Amino acid sequence: MAARGMNLTYIAPTIQDGEKIVELNKEEVEKGSAKWRQALILYVVGEDPTIGTLERFIAAIWNFASKPKVFYHNDGYFVVCFNSLEDKDDVLCSRPYTINSKPIIIKAWTPIFNFYSKVLQTIPLWVKLPNLPLSCWERETLSRIGSGLGVPVYADECTTKVERISYA
Repeated sequence: MAARGMNLTYIAPTIQDGEKIVELNKEEVEKGSAKWRQALILYVVGEDPTIGTLERFIAAIWNFASKPKVFYHNDGYFVVCFNSLEDKDDVLCSRPYTINSKPIIIKAWTPIFNFYSKVLQTIPLWVKLPNLPLSCWERETLSRIGSGLGVPVYADECTTKVERISYA
């Protein structure tokens, strides 16, 4: 059986008032968390794609990143673990995505990630501001406008470099 998985050892729990208390080691937990810092949580609203569907999407659309490892969670979301923080950040900060015209919610993984409190209560939106006067394209002004909708995160590359002026 050991050939199929990792060996575990007995570490005696603490007994306090007759109850077993399991104490976690901070360094061990941090080591475990380090493996997932390059991961994103991904959820497709109104769709339940297979891992194969998601892997094909990643290969076609996120082809600027090295092939990540995809994990499915029974609650309907995926954990996508990238090979580098740069790849993770590039995907996280790029345009909004859809699968079969259904929006994809993407969040950075955190050690205390809770699918129900994080993903389903706060959804990032991509907002277009058509015919915005060019005098309003500065960081502070765009931040003020975005703050009227919620907490602005970033402007896309074309807006930042003023390469496309039909909308911000």
